[in-house]
Amino acid sequence: MTFFRNLFLRSVILFCLSTGLFIGPVLSQEADFMPAWQTGFLDIHFIATGTGNCSLIIMPDGTTLLIDAGEQDPTSPRVLSPRNTGRYPNYGKLGYQWMAAYIRDMLAVDSIRLDYALITHYHEDHFGCVYPGIAKSTRGDYYLSGITGLGDEIPIGILIDRGTAYPFDLKEKASDLPRQYASLLNYWRFIDWQVKNSGMEHQEIRVGANDQVVMLNKPDAFPDFSITMVNANGVIWGGTGKPNFTLMPTPKDIINNGAVPDENTLSCGILLRFGGFAFYTSGDIHGPQPEYMAKPHWYDIESLVAPIIGEVDVTTANHHGNRDAMSAYYLSELKPRVIIQEVWSSDHPGHETLLRMTSQHIWRGERDLFATAMLNANKLVIGELIDKSYKSMQGHIVVRVKPGGDEYFVYILNNQSIEKNVLACYGPYKAKQ
Repeated sequence: MTFFRNLFLRSVILFCLSTGLFIGPVLSQEADFMPAWQTGFLDIHFIATGTGNCSLIIMPDGTTLLIDAGEQDPTSPRVLSPRNTGRYPNYGKLGYQWMAAYIRDMLAVDSIRLDYALITHYHEDHFGCVYPGIAKSTRGDYYLSGITGLGDEIPIGILIDRGTAYPFDLKEKASDLPRQYASLLNYWRFIDWQVKNSGMEHQEIRVGANDQVVMLNKPDAFPDFSITMVNANGVIWGGTGKPNFTLMPTPKDIINNGAVPDENTLSCGILLRFGGFAFYTSGDIHGPQPEYMAKPHWYDIESLVAPIIGEVDVTTANHHGNRDAMSAYYLSELKPRVIIQEVWSSDHPGHETLLRMTSQHIWRGERDLFATAMLNANKLVIGELIDKSYKSMQGHIVVRVKPGGDEYFVYILNNQSIEKNVLACYGPYKAKQ
């Protein structure tokens, strides 16, 4: 009886997806699973392992793009404290191993491969870290954590990052960055080995390019799909037909004044369009800061990219929704219908940030917030506003855009179960454009 009930429920879900009959959340039983990706659909998966950011885009023709593969030090007292999320679905595997397992399950083809991978910036929760006791690859001279572990298990075609030339020659002065030093050296060794031995290509992001990440299987079948590189290293795309620009200090200014931009400010951002659907994500960029923070003007990347991007359907919360991001001006320009917040810390979200993301004074209209793993610490400090603001606070989040890009759904998958059963489905949402 249970088998037939679950078969019926899955049939209902498939029927509703094809006809657009979902209104509001649709709760699913434990045995209900998300329908597999099919040609023509766009899937954006936010993989919630609790160890750092990791998202997977499956383009309408099946081309894949991984954005970040973060893994923090699993031996760190901070990581093991109530200030941080746990590891999901359990501690039987490391973060990169759970990411790889998720990707294999979702792609479900004989030869698993990531066509592209983009590392937004060099912080451990976005690209991994070296820590005491870490395992070494049996293939090359590098250790397994985050992108180096994931890339050891699943081949990557083209790996893109912000390069090593700014704010100074990182390879020459990496030792000046004690937080990232060992992890950066390990990352570069991984790249060298993969380029020489597996055929992986390594590229620096080209701001303004819409031909760096493209569909590889059936590009002509979906001419209304594109990915544009909007920002990196503080350089901003000027918009169609306009030159790029930056307010960042020059290397000479940095040497003379000692004002070194931090990694978050240098994050890479992309704008994805599919028909009328628009999605923007940009790692850990910041907004304007109050005077008492004494931050330079170029710290505020949000205000530079906001008018270039314009209104979107879905966006991620910059810097995980921390207090220095998602400014009022930025939100008023993007007016997102859906905000995805990738959480691993008790600062995600900042109380003021949550007030901005939910304020009808900043922009009028509906908006739905989804978080990958809200911590009890946040609920205790911020209070009932947390419960009132989020549609879902735990689980893998999948944005599925229907062929043509006019409608999309948001799935919540159980990240505390290996089975990844569907917990809820929200939609249909209508694309803005």
